Amino acid sequence: MHELGRIGDRSVTQPQAGHILRLACDICISRHSDSLAGETLHRLPVRSMASSFLMEIQIPRHAKSEGSAMVHLLPVSHNPYSKSHIATRSTNVSTTPTIAKFTFLIFLSLVTLAIIVFLPFIRKELTRGPQAPLVQLTALSVHKFNVSDKNLTAEWDVKLKIANPNLVSYIWFNRLEGFVLYEDRPLVVKPEKPFGLPMKTKTELHLRLRMANWEGDQPALKQMLLEKMKKDRELGGVRFSVQMAIWATYRSGWWWSAQHVIMNLQCLDLQIGFKPGATAIGFGILMGDVPRTCYVPMLAE
Repeated sequence: MHELGRIGDRSVTQPQAGHILRLACDICISRHSDSLAGETLHRLPVRSMASSFLMEIQIPRHAKSEGSAMVHLLPVSHNPYSKSHIATRSTNVSTTPTIAKFTFLIFLSLVTLAIIVFLPFIRKELTRGPQAPLVQLTALSVHKFNVSDKNLTAEWDVKLKIANPNLVSYIWFNRLEGFVLYEDRPLVVKPEKPFGLPMKTKTELHLRLRMANWEGDQPALKQMLLEKMKKDRELGGVRFSVQMAIWATYRSGWWWSAQHVIMNLQCLDLQIGFKPGATAIGFGILMGDVPRTCYVPMLAE
């Protein structure tokens, strides 16, 4: 291989010179192909990064007038395993912001859909006012039941399930009084503790009412009722009723407005079964299907 010349203290072979000249000429010819003939050429220093030597290449005169006379050429690498020395911009863009935006859009769509679906129900609840609670009697039993010609002793064990059907109203039961009645005559009265019931929730109420001595009625009326109750007991069944007087407050809306009401919970015609003919202190349970739906008339104060 012939040595064409030397650059500095290094020799330039024919392939190296030809490759460098082709790169320089391609740049010049692409920009000034129409004016190469007859132009006076100038000498241009070019540095090879791969070989660390300096070489002068001739370019047209008018190229200097149009811009910088220095034409930077890419270094030539003779290593077949070397990668491109040209820096490339990373194309790995983080997808976290895109995922966050997509999640937010899904959440916003679900909230909007929920508002559209439930808005008619909320508007209906607000326009028709508070609804009375739904009450069911789930269990009733009588313990230590003893009736004579002069007195009555018994313990009633009552279990109620109370549900708030309102979608936008909270019910606070301020005052409660439980009753057990026979032939529409109250036998025993007991106050209960106040409690609250949030929207669309349920709770259970357990009442224990004890009677050791029947007082309050006229002697003649009392005697007549005791005789009838004793006869029913001997036949195997006595009918009682369970009622409650309730003073409650409904609170609803974003402004938490209050409405006071009075309720009269009524669980009527509850037959308690006893063993027929027994005269000793006895135990009786509710006959028929359970739970029993109770009525709750309500009056605004």
